[in-house]
This record gives sequence, C-alpha cells and structure tokens, in this order.
Amino acid sequence: MQPKVTDVEVLKKQVRRLAAGRVLSGDSASVGLDLARADGFQACIKAGYGELSSAPEKMARDRLLWILDGYAEIHDDTGRMTAVSQGESTVLKKGAAYRLHFPNLTLYLSVEAEGRG
Repeated sequence: MQPKVTDVEVLKKQVRRLAAGRVLSGDSASVGLDLARADGFQACIKAGYGELSSAPEKMARDRLLWILDGYAEIHDDTGRMTAVSQGESTVLKKGAAYRLHFPNLTLYLSVEAEGRG
C-alpha cells in the first residue's frame, strides 16, 4: 500500500489556524501537526511566533529546521544569532543551547531524532 500524500499547503493552513488564536491575543505561539514517525525520526510542521523561550535551552536531540514561510532568528548561548529565511534550513545540535525567535508568524518543518536523548 502506498503512503497517503497530503498537500503541504493544506497542512500549512491548518497550522496557521492553530497558531492564530495565540498570535491574535499577542502571545507567542508554538504549535504543530505531526506528519510522520519512521526509522527513529519524527517530522512535523510547526508554526512559531515571538520568543519561544527567555534563555537558550539545551537540545535533547539533533533537530533539523527548514523554514517553509517566514523568518527565524536562532540565538545560541554565546549570544550569536543566526538568521534563517524561507527555503533555508539549519540543524540544532544535541547538547547545544538555543533560543528561537520568530519576528513574524513562521511555518517550518521540524525533523527530530527520537529515542536518542
């Protein structure tokens, strides 16, 4: 049996709706839809808005972020900031500390290793 193929634009709209209430009330938002779990990895489409933490937090596992719509600022524990825009990706390394900031509502694909914490 072939896996079901889902239109990414439909998933992006669903994630935007999930985040809309939080964003409209002025809060930060971090919501997502799980896409798949396979071969020790989990993939989901997420929406982020604002500061997702007040200080850098250690990553329990390696995580790939691929920006679908929007822009992200990734701050490490040394104060260095890396900007990632639509169509770009980055890997957040296990054990390193990061703080995510999304100046605008941003949609991104997150792929994270499971069970290697």
